[in-house]
Amino acid sequence: MSTHLSIALATLRKRTAMILVAGMTLLATAPSAFAHPHVWIDANAEFVFENDKITAIRVRWLFDDLFSMTMIDEFDKNHDTRFFDEENTAVHDNAFAALSEFSWLTHLRKDEELVSFAGATDFVADITDDRRVSYDFKLMLETPLDPIKDAISLSVYDAEYYIDVAYTQVDPVLFAGAKNLSCHFEMSEDEKNRIYFDLVAPIRADVVCAAKVADSSSSGGLAPGDFVLVE
Repeated sequence: MSTHLSIALATLRKRTAMILVAGMTLLATAPSAFAHPHVWIDANAEFVFENDKITAIRVRWLFDDLFSMTMIDEFDKNHDTRFFDEENTAVHDNAFAALSEFSWLTHLRKDEELVSFAGATDFVADITDDRRVSYDFKLMLETPLDPIKDAISLSVYDAEYYIDVAYTQVDPVLFAGAKNLSCHFEMSEDEKNRIYFDLVAPIRADVVCAAKVADSSSSGGLAPGDFVLVE
């Protein structure tokens, strides 16, 4: 495991050792020790557009029950099943910030080349009604991306497969602020960027955008149901 990711995961695990039983010694053992993930995250992403360019990605994580239980026990000091103020700060500092070393497990590619994020903002940790811990945060881009000119894809994964990050079944990818573009995503297995000793192909969402058709009401074009006489 890379040094950066080891540090990030060690920080994420620091106060949750009861559930995440493997410490730094286990990280150095044979690959067979990593036969399955130890933490599970359901994730979705929203591409944020300004002037029809991608400028940020809003990310939401929802952790599994067992990991959530330990997070709640550690950080919900007043036992109100919410993370407010100092509690939210403690979660950020102790179980989120270090993941910047591994791109917050969020991998954006432009023409198959990884794109670096400028940083993470708007972090909020919370607890759902069914007592699962959630993270909401925004990843800012250093340079806006043009989804018309460039091939854009997004994957969510931990390359060492200690954490299993998977897209949600409902609304895995959304788009906000694309005024003059019509965008959708196409899911597939990323065979070009396999992980975990080449055993796993992460799921990638390829972004497909096109310019919207001009509004017929303002352009004098045809409205739905109109007929055209062809000579």
